[in-house]
Amino acid sequence: MSIDVIPLNTYFGAEIRGLDLSQPLSDTDFEAWSDAFAKYRLLLFRDQHFSEDQHVEFSKHFGGLEDFVDSKDQVNSHTDILRVSNIWQDTDAIKPVDDPGHKSFTLGTSGWHIDSSFRKVPGKASLLFAIEIPPEGGGTGFADMVSAYEGLSDEKKAQCDELTVIHDFEEARRRYGLLPRMEEIRVANPSVMHPLVRTLPDGKKCLFLGSHTSYVLGMEQYEGRKFLDGLNDWTTQEKYTFFHDWNEGDLVMWDNLALMHRAMPYDLESHRRLLHRTTVLGDGPVV
Repeated sequence: MSIDVIPLNTYFGAEIRGLDLSQPLSDTDFEAWSDAFAKYRLLLFRDQHFSEDQHVEFSKHFGGLEDFVDSKDQVNSHTDILRVSNIWQDTDAIKPVDDPGHKSFTLGTSGWHIDSSFRKVPGKASLLFAIEIPPEGGGTGFADMVSAYEGLSDEKKAQCDELTVIHDFEEARRRYGLLPRMEEIRVANPSVMHPLVRTLPDGKKCLFLGSHTSYVLGMEQYEGRKFLDGLNDWTTQEKYTFFHDWNEGDLVMWDNLALMHRAMPYDLESHRRLLHRTTVLGDGPVV
């Protein structure tokens, strides 16, 4: 079967048809997938049915995978599959909304962010697969940082090109009124510096933002925060965003270094939501 690529949005995103991810991936199929990913930065595969082992196998075509060290976050002892859910794995019951870990994850993912931007080497790409989906809500929004950068004035681009931003996991926790993590965790995960503008392998540039941004080097704190918030508002306007309403069997793969994303609200107390995510390791620091 031939592979069709159907754009989803004016600026980014495409649906891939004609590729069954439960089958071994041929060199030709991988080339078509890889080329489409480089061009569109977000790919949607509908009505897929594959095992956890198969999820890991086709994800590894794009590089090594991140390990999730906390066993409660893993899927059936797969250290490289993250369980994204409001359901306890051991009891299959819905988690209380005030459970500290669940509340932290829910609030942390509700804002526009780039996964692990608080690390020196953030993940390169994520592949998120829908297992159980609530009857309404619970979608995922994506914001394209490439087209948002290209839409800036030349003066604004020149300003952004020269700036360095501090990313800190604790910043998001402070923003949502959550208690700091334990000291040993904070010490093991210090804040990091990233350029505000990243250059892609094809030479294009994109902004590198998200809820983990703490302040801008060389700017007074309030001024820097206002500047970053303004850029976030710019990048998340309607023309640069795409919101995906999940169906069971959907797989979405996105460029974690070129797109921000956020989880949309749903009835956490009454409706179940379960997705599995693999994350492709980054190749090196953001440049």
